[in-house]
Amino acid sequence: MTVTHGNTAAQAAAGPTATLAEFVAGLRFEDIPAPVVEHAKLAVLDTVGCGLFGSQLPWAKILRETIQTHDRGREATVWGTGERVSVLHAPLLNGTFVHGFELDDLHKRSILHAGSTVVPTVLALAEARGVTAGRELLTAIVAGYEVGARVGEAAGTAHLRRGFHPTGTHGAVAAAAAAARLLNLPPAQVIDALGIGASQGAGLMAAQFSSMVKRMHAGRAAQSGLYAALLAERGFTGIRDVFENPYGGYLSTLSDGAQLDILTRGLGETWETAKVGFKWYPACGSCHTSIDAMLTLRRERGVTADQVARIKVRCSSATKEHVGWEYVPDSITTAQMNLAYCASVALLDGEVFVDQFRTERLRDPAILELARRVEVIASPAIDAMGPSYRHRVEVEVELRGGTRHAITVDHALGSDARPLDRAAVLDKYRRLAGTVLGAGQVAALEEIVLSLERRSLAEVTAGLVPSA
Repeated sequence: MTVTHGNTAAQAAAGPTATLAEFVAGLRFEDIPAPVVEHAKLAVLDTVGCGLFGSQLPWAKILRETIQTHDRGREATVWGTGERVSVLHAPLLNGTFVHGFELDDLHKRSILHAGSTVVPTVLALAEARGVTAGRELLTAIVAGYEVGARVGEAAGTAHLRRGFHPTGTHGAVAAAAAAARLLNLPPAQVIDALGIGASQGAGLMAAQFSSMVKRMHAGRAAQSGLYAALLAERGFTGIRDVFENPYGGYLSTLSDGAQLDILTRGLGETWETAKVGFKWYPACGSCHTSIDAMLTLRRERGVTADQVARIKVRCSSATKEHVGWEYVPDSITTAQMNLAYCASVALLDGEVFVDQFRTERLRDPAILELARRVEVIASPAIDAMGPSYRHRVEVEVELRGGTRHAITVDHALGSDARPLDRAAVLDKYRRLAGTVLGAGQVAALEEIVLSLERRSLAEVTAGLVPSA
């Protein structure tokens, strides 16, 4: 399809932006297949578990204190605390909490952590507007997941390779769609919400090397999406052909070779929400297949760190650029986003969870020494396999005596191709939520979220506040 420059109503009506808006405006709970609803509830549970844990982290404390200095609102709950803030700041806080330790859900092909942008937006807005029915919350959440995933997949890995953080960019679109659905906006205003949200997304991947600000990209995207829907509700206009415009449009600007057809192909029939995976390791998703490989070699072949002469990891070019740089100790973020660190700590400890990223581990001599023996190599052959194999790794471990072990991992544990079973997702939620809530509250919140279509908003938000 050829679209000329401009932003007229006629142009908007002809393109995929309008089609996405029609989908958002028209989506009803009854339209969503039961298996998708069940997966969405698991995603909400995983998200609140991550957010509760993240609410106690140092960067969360700094952000909370900063906002408390300036915000006197009481419209929405700050997860994991007894505090309340304005609806405009709650998504910023709670979204940052959720993304605060690299554990939040991931739609692999879009490279989007949708939960950290969509769920905080929906819950905060629902509190402010008095939307109480769990069915409405789930409908808005699915609308956000569907739009965000399609926009991210249409942009492709080129977006990441340009240096953008997809959760910071696509997340604003996802949050805008979710908020627009919750507000029951008509299609024309949803178009504006998407056009505003897509204009506001931001996030630079250089944040991964050491900064706290990466954690905030998700919260800022959630806040931007909320603003987009609230402005559109009042008649503020956005870029009405934002995804298809060839000059200054979202996809033409932020990606090379974007695929517009992905935006609407199978819309309402193929549900991207069902493809959202749950992270088992608190590290960048691009490190997970290497972690899987190291844990398998340790468990099944008895490989130990002291035996290793060198480790070669062949991976996609995107993975090489994203996480394949030399590990130099700095912050927790640095370690979580680095393949050599993650592979090394996996082989040393036989587990990769919260304790493997304690501050005192970042300069552990054993980890540093092993990480120096890890070589990450971009493989054109893996690139040629396409985006479904972006996380594939071909690992070769050479032992000091000359023995070699080779292992290939196509998809990470927890991805849609190798999903965690329900028991594992629940276990992860319980471990994380239990750092903030008592055992009774953890169980009660779990029951509420897993029956959300029959529950009320008040039950959810009450469950997010630790009892005295």
